[in-house]
Amino acid sequence: MLMRSFTKREKIVMLVLALALIVGFYFLAIHYPVKTRLEEIELEKAEVDEQTMIASAMLANYNKMKTELEEIFAEQNENLTVMPEYDNKQTLIYYFNSVFAETAPNLQFSQARIEGNIASRSISFNFTADSFDSARSVLELLTGTGFRCSMDNITISPTEGDIEHDELRVSGNIVFYELVK
Repeated sequence: MLMRSFTKREKIVMLVLALALIVGFYFLAIHYPVKTRLEEIELEKAEVDEQTMIASAMLANYNKMKTELEEIFAEQNENLTVMPEYDNKQTLIYYFNSVFAETAPNLQFSQARIEGNIASRSISFNFTADSFDSARSVLELLTGTGFRCSMDNITISPTEGDIEHDELRVSGNIVFYELVK
């Protein structure tokens, strides 16, 4: 029985079957695994590209912070400010007593506004100064506390006459920043 010769039709069927097996084997053993691996590689490449983009952004942020720190360390010690611990109100009041020793200021402390770990305390002030130079020195003392602060809404106007020769009304707002632990 094994020695029998196949008919032409049987040979064609066996050839078609063999080709189908070879094509099936190719798809199962080569095509689908390679296609799957290529898709995995594309996903990995996308992840690496995303991580590279994040790392580049972090590097840019790091370089920016490094530059800012270098600028801070290059400053003279009297220009550096610190952020005191919350609640620094009593220290500020004591300091203001020495700053406004020669004037009768009107100070209005607002409630501290806390955002995250930073508290900001706004203080409105107005006082009368004898001259522009004395007003300027008081304002420099206000911002020269050594504490982190920001001054805004400053108004300097003469009580009467002109700004060079008469008393001046000075008003404004200063915000002190404090660290909440």
